[in-house]
Amino acid sequence: SGLRRRGFPPSAIRLFCERMGISKTDSNIDFGILEDCAREKLDEGSPRAFAILDPLKVTITNWAGSTVEDFEVPRHPKRDEMGVRTVPFGKSLYIERSDFFDLDGPEGQRNGGKSPKGFKRLLPDGKVRLKYAYVISCDEVVRDPTTSEPVELKCTVYPETRAGVTPDGEARVKGIVQWVEASTATRCKVMQYDRLFKAEEPGKESDNFLDDINADSLKVIDGVVVEPSVAMDALGMMAKIRSRDSDAGDMLCHSDLTYQFERSGYFALDSSSSVDEFIFNRVVTLRDTWAALGSENNQRIRSKGKGENDGRTGKKRGGGGGQTKPLEDIRRVALRAGTILEARQHPEADSLIVCKVDVGDVDETGTPSPRTVVAGLAQLDFDALTNRKVVVLANLKPAKMRGIESHAMLLAASDDKDTVELVDVPDSVPNGELLSFEGKELGEPDAMLKSKGALKVWDRVKAKLRVNGSGEAMYTEEDSTVRLINSSAGPVTVSSLTDCPIG
Repeated sequence: SGLRRRGFPPSAIRLFCERMGISKTDSNIDFGILEDCAREKLDEGSPRAFAILDPLKVTITNWAGSTVEDFEVPRHPKRDEMGVRTVPFGKSLYIERSDFFDLDGPEGQRNGGKSPKGFKRLLPDGKVRLKYAYVISCDEVVRDPTTSEPVELKCTVYPETRAGVTPDGEARVKGIVQWVEASTATRCKVMQYDRLFKAEEPGKESDNFLDDINADSLKVIDGVVVEPSVAMDALGMMAKIRSRDSDAGDMLCHSDLTYQFERSGYFALDSSSSVDEFIFNRVVTLRDTWAALGSENNQRIRSKGKGENDGRTGKKRGGGGGQTKPLEDIRRVALRAGTILEARQHPEADSLIVCKVDVGDVDETGTPSPRTVVAGLAQLDFDALTNRKVVVLANLKPAKMRGIESHAMLLAASDDKDTVELVDVPDSVPNGELLSFEGKELGEPDAMLKSKGALKVWDRVKAKLRVNGSGEAMYTEEDSTVRLINSSAGPVTVSSLTDCPIG
């Protein structure tokens, strides 16, 4: 019930159980794996919203009176079916205090009058873009007479920069910050949960687990401001709960209403919320802030392709206390069997095709959920692609290709004559099966190869993939050891090409 109230989706707990499996030995599981599962599911299903945890008032001096302008912005950047939300813009706004660096104030003095390295947000006399809206410049800082801390920024808006436009002849403003319009904002409380213990194994060093309690495991933040769509959704959810009006007939919980508060984390409505006060619990941060703080072994577990901290992680196996080596690259990529269900020409690119591919994914009801894959394979016969069992790289970061987002990659071989052939999997192999490399344990792939460092994992693997003289896909290690790529029904192959690279 604690996980439910905090906002962990049931699908995330099921995913965690699937990834961990069953072991006959005692073992410690890195808590970050559960957090990764929550991030993955919340990222898929949570609408986005602006929430300012530490508000700093901004007054637009050249804005006309109490006029409010509405911006229609997507609820989710990857799911058009979730619709749009209305974000008002007006004369008075709030931005995060951390998005303004006060060069002339106490923090500037502590930093030698210089902004932090890489800081691209708002500075005195500087410019920043308000996401989805306008560019503003900071003209004046109003300070607290006692502490000299900024309490208000007086700024100028540039109407010609509306909705991401950069006027001709002007430099693009690099910094982008979130904001909430003051007159339509709703105040709420945030319960900012963090890990209960500072140590990977509480009490291991001192024999007293109380010594490892994290004093900052809960921070209660009052005065958080959120955009009006959040308040409307919260009121709607509470009304449904009171009336037990659920389209699916299932029990509703307050925590079913989740958000990604942009740049802050994933949050869920708490059951103690009322029409007079909304309370949101932080489910998990956007990225794992603990990975770099743990032991060497914990860093190994958390670093499996996870520069963005959303990759597949492992578990610390029971027994000896020695350090385990990092996973090899070939065990971090998810090469899976998949079936092409349909293929068609990309509407805006003659060289691209758009496929629907079943790689074993299912939704919460158990219904197959095929992925959209965009590939540069327009020279292949579309009819011959349908129902073909192929090798799919399933854990690459989604990428838009001429307006259509691709959620996987089809492996293909090509020779110096530009002949291209897909890498085939035996028909008896089930969709979603994780392929293995001859002589190696089954992989523990990252959930997603997302960061720059993780993407290099695939680059290194791809550079060593080839087709041998028998048409079998293989991987050649640094010491020239050759490993075939195998399925449960034998090696994966191409139809006619030999001795050529795979990519």
